[in-house]
Amino acid sequence: MEKLKDKKTCVEFIFKIVYVAIALTSTIISFAILNKTESGEVRSPLMFYTNWSVWFVTITAVLSLIVTIFAIFKNKNIDNDVIEMLKFASLIMIIATFIISAFVLPDKIWKSGYWTLSSVFKHFLLPIFTVVDFLLYTRRGTLRMYFPFTALVVPFIYWVIIIVRFLIKRANSGGAIPEDLWPFYYPYGFTNIDNGHSLGFLLGLIAGIVVGLIGIGYALYFLKRNKKTDVEEIEA
Repeated sequence: MEKLKDKKTCVEFIFKIVYVAIALTSTIISFAILNKTESGEVRSPLMFYTNWSVWFVTITAVLSLIVTIFAIFKNKNIDNDVIEMLKFASLIMIIATFIISAFVLPDKIWKSGYWTLSSVFKHFLLPIFTVVDFLLYTRRGTLRMYFPFTALVVPFIYWVIIIVRFLIKRANSGGAIPEDLWPFYYPYGFTNIDNGHSLGFLLGLIAGIVVGLIGIGYALYFLKRNKKTDVEEIEA
């Protein structure tokens, strides 16, 4: 408990509590404020990448707070590769959420209907707190060179599920999904290959985002790298 007497530790502890509160609020919002079609039909929260990233961030934020509490009681830092890998993955996932919101769907940002409680928490507040948490409280030398790739596992699973699902539906619907069913198979406008976009366009866009995220991942890795750790990883 001696660590609690340290001002920096107290600030970190308070920050993480606020961070977890925002993450939990975002998760509750993802289920409580349902996404509806123009006709009022409810779409599953599982359809949206944003929700996947929010849930993953929430899990890792809670784990990080638990680790911080243990560190305070043991009066020493606790480093765990699995925890750090999950935290880094959640960081990359939520950065992708912000990038898609700000750059792939920029037209929505300028619409008044976009600035809802749900959007502010999931697209902006949570990404900002996640990045700040990384910059301030991820210690140098705790990241591994493969983290930028393991961070893409959950997004890969999401996109495989989404694409396979709508391709199967298209195959069972004579080659095109009926327009009234689009909202239930295409989570975002740029994923709709029955309305002007091609599968090649979608895959190319996803590939571009992946390359960008790997680049961001390594930029963050090198920002927090420890030269001694780098040498040890290479020699191993």
